[in-house]
Amino acid sequence: MSGELSIVAVRHDEAAVVPAWRWEALREDLLALDVERVGPPALGPAPPGSRSAAAEAVGALAIALQPALPVLEAVVTVVRDWIGRSDRRSVVLELRGNRLELTGVDSADQRRLAEEWLAAVRADGP
Repeated sequence: MSGELSIVAVRHDEAAVVPAWRWEALREDLLALDVERVGPPALGPAPPGSRSAAAEAVGALAIALQPALPVLEAVVTVVRDWIGRSDRRSVVLELRGNRLELTGVDSADQRRLAEEWLAAVRADGP
């Protein structure tokens, strides 16, 4: 059973700070893993009278994957490496309601939180 992991910039202004080519670089790194698809999240139709939902997709990726622990660990590693290249980046990973916020600061606390997130996702099952 596959799942969809979302990666979203924490604040909309941060999405503007990250150029599209950097999001594409992250996308390419993620595609090198054993994932099914990496691309923009599926957006439903915009509510009547609202602006296009396309603007909300900037700064977001959806990853279709088998939620196996080795794949999730690899995704977390790639994302941590990517955000570590700039201390201004901060993203949220979410899978089946389990959320993990990562920032560009590499710390023991972040590694511990990532391990706890992986354990929570594993406990929720496929």
